[in-house]
Amino acid sequence: MRKRHFVLLGVIVAYAVAGILATPKIRHAWWYLQENANRRFSVFCGLSAASCVFPWCIPAGVESYRNMCARGVPSRVDPELFALAMGCADNFAAVNARVMTVARFKALMEEFKDRHGSCRVWCFGRFDYCFTPAKSISFERLLELFSDEKTFERFAASRMYTPAALFSCYVGEYKDVAPAFADVPAYGSVMNFFTSPRVLFRPSRKGALASVNVARFTPFDVDFPDWVERGAADAKMFLDFEDGYEAVQEARREALLGFDYADCAMATNAIACWAKAATVNPRDPILVELADSLEKEARSYLAIGNVNGALRCYENRIEIFPKDVAAVHNFGVCLKKSGYHKVAIQVFARAVELDPSHDAHRMELIDCADAAGHPDIAVRQIDVLLKRRPDDMELKKRRANILVRMHFGKEKEKAKREDNTPSRYLDSGKRKGKRK
Repeated sequence: MRKRHFVLLGVIVAYAVAGILATPKIRHAWWYLQENANRRFSVFCGLSAASCVFPWCIPAGVESYRNMCARGVPSRVDPELFALAMGCADNFAAVNARVMTVARFKALMEEFKDRHGSCRVWCFGRFDYCFTPAKSISFERLLELFSDEKTFERFAASRMYTPAALFSCYVGEYKDVAPAFADVPAYGSVMNFFTSPRVLFRPSRKGALASVNVARFTPFDVDFPDWVERGAADAKMFLDFEDGYEAVQEARREALLGFDYADCAMATNAIACWAKAATVNPRDPILVELADSLEKEARSYLAIGNVNGALRCYENRIEIFPKDVAAVHNFGVCLKKSGYHKVAIQVFARAVELDPSHDAHRMELIDCADAAGHPDIAVRQIDVLLKRRPDDMELKKRRANILVRMHFGKEKEKAKREDNTPSRYLDSGKRKGKRK
């Protein structure tokens, strides 16, 4: 019996040692403690130990995408325009990492570096990237591009209005990004790489789909690029450019922290980070993509009749972008469809405050006020619209109908108050006044 026990114990120990050597999770644990000690360490080690002893308990591809179609929407940034601004219109590579392994992304980056001698990584969205050669850029040239009317229109379509806005997409040089792809990161080479609670190494089996997104390998602090040459440009303008660069990078850091929290199912913290990022740079391409994704998800919910799901999407979007008029309006429409007309009145009133020139907000406000029993509010809003459209017969008819209903309602209330006939004592609603 004792020999059998020893043999069984030896098999268990050998199996555990083999698991430790086979999976990178335990090998990464000590480096993780040194580099990113935080409250997630205990959970991380627990999962690592469990996967070593019982590998079948945890899916081999922890980061495998379960829904490849629901990965956000394409970025609004035009890679060709961006490459033109960077002075490498003929030497750039746009990468769509939505269905791509980490190993494939690394191979593409190294292939670009071998072909051009250098590689800079830019990110337009969580899964939209661009590689450009490492070359100096003239600040004067950037100013000229933004001064050109046609080119500026193209930048404005991507919500980029200043040269600094371009650098919200900047991830780093090859040497900055490469440590993120190491199987076992060396402590010395990445000592200053991560200062956020971001967990870099979430290993999956070789060839498995893994999260190739900016929140996993972007350095937390990206220094001001010394390869932007000021030239003869005005010193004050260049100083403003530096300040703008710091602002967009600060917004990007907060946005990345939001995605970190979202990956950990901490929705409240994620929304708080995204809202903070939106106050600094609401035009960050990642935030714009996030807003578009929420809009797409809300429309998908509405298409299947799930109004509550759409409400949550628009509510989150408003928390991140409180001045997003379209989101406020759509949120009110969902409340109206759900029958919450009184709450919808306040929402549409907010939309009117944000965009008083748009008549659609007032029309919805009139509908909800009329349905909720506030005809006075509806009449006031109709009067505002009639000042803009004095010949609109539909508005005049509606105003007349509401006024007639208001008049009959007042007359009915007045008649009830002045009713002195004996029959009023038979009314069940007035039994308290019945004579004994």
